[in-house]
Amino acid sequence: MARNAHPELTQERIIETATELFTSQGYDKTSMQDIINATGGLSKGAVYHHFRSKEDLFDAVADRLMNTMSEETSKTNAGSKQGTALEQLQSLFSPERARKRLKAADLMFRKFNPKANPKMIGMEFTALVDERNDFIDLIKEGNQDGSMHVDHIEETAEIFRLLANMWLLPFFRRGTQAELRTRAACFFSIMQGLGIPLEDQGFSDLLASFGTDAQGKVVI
Repeated sequence: MARNAHPELTQERIIETATELFTSQGYDKTSMQDIINATGGLSKGAVYHHFRSKEDLFDAVADRLMNTMSEETSKTNAGSKQGTALEQLQSLFSPERARKRLKAADLMFRKFNPKANPKMIGMEFTALVDERNDFIDLIKEGNQDGSMHVDHIEETAEIFRLLANMWLLPFFRRGTQAELRTRAACFFSIMQGLGIPLEDQGFSDLLASFGTDAQGKVVI
């Protein structure tokens, strides 16, 4: 039997297929046989050679989705280390920077069904709370340089992470263009109330461009 000269390509093919099925029809309603059938030619043995179970494959899919989002955020943060802490945080919501993250999320979650994927939602929730330290440091810096006035630093960092990465994004919960504008306005109001005076400098217009029309069709 000939050996697979590029096992990493086969593994990527399996993950891409599983991502498509998990996000569209849900983890529980997707079987390993469904994934094998959708790979378009891979044998059962080839799939199980790379992933021993559906649980292992799901973990690989979830890691890939979260790592991709983290990479986009890291790329965004890389060029935002100048100015006050508030200015650094504000830069995350500039249309130029936010557009790349939103487009990356849209490609991954376009067919995402939150109600069919409670496990993935739970993993994302846990990861966001666990990875709050960078924002804790930034908020502390903001309190020191006077650009922020946050009383409950750790809790505010968690709220920021959860709202900005799950509630605000129109992929875990879709909305019309008008609804997304309102969601953005509410987010900025909450942040200001917590002592982080972020301003809407065009972000709501960008977010609305990923919304649906009155008939529920995605506009972008």
